[in-house]
Amino acid sequence: MKLIKGLTYIAIGVMAISAVSCDENDCPAPDKNKYVYDIPQTNLDHDVVTGAYYTNITSSSTWLKSGKKIYTGTPVLGEYLSTNLEALEQQLKWADDAALDFFVFTWDGSANDNTLIANFKATRAKIGAKVKFIINYNTTHLKVTNAAPLQSDANMTKMLGEFTSKLIPEMTGNDYYHLPDGSAPLMVSPVNLSSSAIQSINYATVNPLLRQHLTTAGVNPYLIGEFTNGWTAPVNYEATEIGAFDAVTLKDWKTNVYDRYYAFFSFIDLSWTNWRNTIDKSGTDLVPCIFPSFSDRVNSSSSYYYEFGLNGSTGDYVDFCNVAKRNIGSKSVVLINSWNDYQKGTNLEPTKENEGNFLTVTRAQFKK
Repeated sequence: MKLIKGLTYIAIGVMAISAVSCDENDCPAPDKNKYVYDIPQTNLDHDVVTGAYYTNITSSSTWLKSGKKIYTGTPVLGEYLSTNLEALEQQLKWADDAALDFFVFTWDGSANDNTLIANFKATRAKIGAKVKFIINYNTTHLKVTNAAPLQSDANMTKMLGEFTSKLIPEMTGNDYYHLPDGSAPLMVSPVNLSSSAIQSINYATVNPLLRQHLTTAGVNPYLIGEFTNGWTAPVNYEATEIGAFDAVTLKDWKTNVYDRYYAFFSFIDLSWTNWRNTIDKSGTDLVPCIFPSFSDRVNSSSSYYYEFGLNGSTGDYVDFCNVAKRNIGSKSVVLINSWNDYQKGTNLEPTKENEGNFLTVTRAQFKK
């Protein structure tokens, strides 16, 4: 109802202007049906490549704060750590049930990240799982600044050294996912830098150097730039930065704006249409990123973010899947945020409430 009120105010404003500039036939009120509409079932004639962000749970503080639960839903695996190999084995089996192509593992140079990759590879080999992984390279650990940006010789040497010693061996291995054309997806985050560090990374300079380094090592990269905020319009970013990537993804779609509550999926559909039309000029793909559900109000009692997909309901997730298919890029890749971020209640992983139904929807919507 908030959206209707908002649109009414807009209409009143337009009518007031019309009174002095034109008649109602020349200047009609806005058509709310252009902004509020149902998402139809969209069927593609090919499989969609699907990957899910994996949260590396290394501490019990992910589950509990001062002895109180801070997560949504009841995980079938209990309050596990990602180092639990039995839990990891079950997760890989579930991922295959969903026909996931890969997990997204964030890598920021920590020992925990390397341990997760090693455990994943060992477990995958043990059970013959099909799901693979890709890397989301987080630049935060490089501690670059405006005064000492990533494109400086010293920091580029450090970053490329990490790829040589740690990441290229993974990207050339059998456990790393490659697209049907043989290219290796590599995510880089964040593209949307804070205002205080806006000069710390010039991707238009950094990415060609990274691409050359990977190509020389035998890796054909598909570089995906991650924007950590979804709602900001593309005109707010430098076109040269977006154009430095093969594709971009918009990770986070939480909102506390009432108009977006009312028309959540059509607003995202409109946003992605705008992004596609804008970045197409740079030859850059859009990789849609979707939530199975969302609820962070256990984790944050003061949260007013929009909740959906509660208690295992799958209808909203089906809509989100179809918004993604309506806006899919040339490589037909969709990211799911997340596999197991229980603090935000976005987990694809089975809970007692959803009973694995999100896995079933994922396979049905994205595979023929």
